[in-house]
Amino acid sequence: MNRRIRILAALMLATAPIGGCMAAAPSCYTKRASVVLPDRIRVLAHLNNGASGRAVAEAIFDGRVDDARAMLARDPRLITTAVLDDPKVPQPPAGQYGDLLTLAVARCDADAATMLFAAGMPKDGVKRGNALSLAILADAPTMAEQLLAAGASPDPQARGGEDPMRSAISFGHLGGVMTLLRHGADPRWTDRFGIDPVRRALDAEQAEIAELLVDRGGTLWSVADDGSMAAHALLEQPLIFTSPEMRAARARLLERARNAGLGWPPPDRAMVKEQVASGAWPTAEMAHAGMTVAPTVLERIRSAKR
Repeated sequence: MNRRIRILAALMLATAPIGGCMAAAPSCYTKRASVVLPDRIRVLAHLNNGASGRAVAEAIFDGRVDDARAMLARDPRLITTAVLDDPKVPQPPAGQYGDLLTLAVARCDADAATMLFAAGMPKDGVKRGNALSLAILADAPTMAEQLLAAGASPDPQARGGEDPMRSAISFGHLGGVMTLLRHGADPRWTDRFGIDPVRRALDAEQAEIAELLVDRGGTLWSVADDGSMAAHALLEQPLIFTSPEMRAARARLLERARNAGLGWPPPDRAMVKEQVASGAWPTAEMAHAGMTVAPTVLERIRSAKR
């Protein structure tokens, strides 16, 4: 994907309009006011579990924790209440998402989250990772810490869920990334295209986040499907985020890349892909210096050459 398009996509995600109004409770999303919260009208119109599902969701929206607890006690199956995904709509309208845990997180309602876990809510939520991906964007880490302490995975995307690390990076939320790493998030996890968090941070020009990820075990040398690596992004000049802190972090990453022992500048993407496909890369020395190729990426690169 063209670099300008990638950056614009990240900016669009981080500046999407807020969802519909929540119940009258203080929001904990004032520092990132563009975070899309669940829209009450759209959520209630697209829930499973019929009228009972709508009733328990309304109770969570309104902060009526005792009412929601009573409904769940009468019918434990209501814990599965969540927005139904329409397979015909690739991207639902803004705010049309969530399960009961996500609605509690959107209200910053720790009591509701505690009640839901006690009532049988899966630790990652019914929509795996949805609640944590929202909680990680809050002004304070309180809700994210609660979910993680309760047993939520810091890497729900590894089991097909949403990616809270991606959310934190897209919004340039260094503190959110720190929270996930502190709870064991894998800084080298790669998606199906071979894109890892360091690469995603540099694509979004979030050099401070990229540096933190590298400090915590991430790498500038993870090879993606097209032969690109995070290190390639250091060859390009930032277009948008050029604060002194960002420039300093980028300079430190560049120095680290130059001193990695893998040669600088790195060869172009086509050459990297060819060397990986032929089995020449990564050598033992390259692997020791941090070059990685996810098994699925390696298989696709080699299959394309056959």
